[in-house]
Amino acid sequence: MKDQPQLFIDQRGSELRALISEGGEIYAESILPGPLEGGNTLKNLIAALTAKSGRKPLHAHLLIATEQVKLSSYHLQEMPINDVKKIIERGISSTTGEKDPIFRLTPLAPQQDKDVYLAEQIPRGTIIRLLQQFKEAGIKLASVSTGLQATLAAFEPQRKDILQAQVIFDINRETVTATFLSSTELLHFETVTIQDSGRELEEEDEADSGRELKRRLFAILNLIHGLYSQYMRMNPLFPVEKVWLCGPGSDLAGLEESLIDAMDIEVVSLDLLAGQISESRPYTPLSGLINALRQNTLVNFIPAEISNPVWISTGAKIMAVGAFIVLLLITAGLVTQFGIWDLKKQLSKRESELQFLQVQATANQNRLDSLKFLKQLDQPAPPFYTIFGEMADQLPREVQLDSLKFRQGEKSGSLEIVAVIKHETPWKNEQIFTSLMSTLDNSDYLNCNKEPNLSILQANEKRLIKITVNCQTGSAQKKSRL
Repeated sequence: MKDQPQLFIDQRGSELRALISEGGEIYAESILPGPLEGGNTLKNLIAALTAKSGRKPLHAHLLIATEQVKLSSYHLQEMPINDVKKIIERGISSTTGEKDPIFRLTPLAPQQDKDVYLAEQIPRGTIIRLLQQFKEAGIKLASVSTGLQATLAAFEPQRKDILQAQVIFDINRETVTATFLSSTELLHFETVTIQDSGRELEEEDEADSGRELKRRLFAILNLIHGLYSQYMRMNPLFPVEKVWLCGPGSDLAGLEESLIDAMDIEVVSLDLLAGQISESRPYTPLSGLINALRQNTLVNFIPAEISNPVWISTGAKIMAVGAFIVLLLITAGLVTQFGIWDLKKQLSKRESELQFLQVQATANQNRLDSLKFLKQLDQPAPPFYTIFGEMADQLPREVQLDSLKFRQGEKSGSLEIVAVIKHETPWKNEQIFTSLMSTLDNSDYLNCNKEPNLSILQANEKRLIKITVNCQTGSAQKKSRL
């Protein structure tokens, strides 16, 4: 299928963007007014591209409209990915009422010792309707994907060069979609609506047209500033080092220059089809689908049981059901004849055994509780005087202790240390944080193996960083020091 003519359609926004590709080469492109569902729009689109390229596509790949994708995030304890999928599947089923929801998971950056996942869900009815629509247009719909998955596929070759974080702004006429990435994780993803997207430019009047373009530029810059500010509040330790622009609205006059002046960082175009077609920025997400298809990494939301159903004739179905019913009747008769007597006999025996086990379990639990209590009484108290003395002598002067909480466990104690520092530059924050953790790690009585929790506080006009560290207390142990 990879080396056959393929049709790629981006359904997002009020316009349809489409390409015909074969073997990675682009042979035709087109932009038509949407929506895809209106009249003979799909048939006309296929006919126009076929005539322009001289190639009739055999399969279609759709980048589905943003409003047809339901997003939800989940914060879960660390567990195998199969267990994660089962939990999220149950959550989506309870919310939507679908028995077997169609969804895909994208891992986000962990938060406070929990794994975070972004779930994209497309209703099963929407998938079935799209399959029927393309079938009526004379072409098979081979895959359905989303803007996020297409952007990740398009940007994959550049991710290895990320040092801290970079952002892709996919700008359409109606929306701006921001995708913040590190080299290994999706940090933040959000789509917002452009408030003036309903305005029509008056081409007849150059003065009015210029004013409308300036209003649109201001609206886009305002949205990008809001998205960037929200990201920095959530991820203060991952500043953005580079901005990428794509989409049909990314070539707006003055946009790149304004972003460079406002953000003081590098702004470049994410244009994977430059040189192959003219005005290629609007097709960047579709180029991601093309690359993913060729590399067998395309994220497809069409389940196999819908895309390639197994058809069974009516006669075969009747015979299979009849044979199954006969088998059930025979099995039920055998179980009834030979099982009832044995079950009654075993039931009487189990009841007497259960009563004895209940008495024994109660006695054993009481003894276990007593042993645990006596063991805790025997635990030596940690040397708080020495620990607090080390903190007073060695903590950086920028660090202010907020609270100390001690809990005695069965084998060892736990000391929770809450400190506050003033929010400085990322380099200064890291220097203070490293000094604090070094002081705690050098203590012979503390074992701080867990990752600390960081959060941003606002006190009047000051921004503070709250650091929470959990350490195990114990007897003095010599630690190797560099």
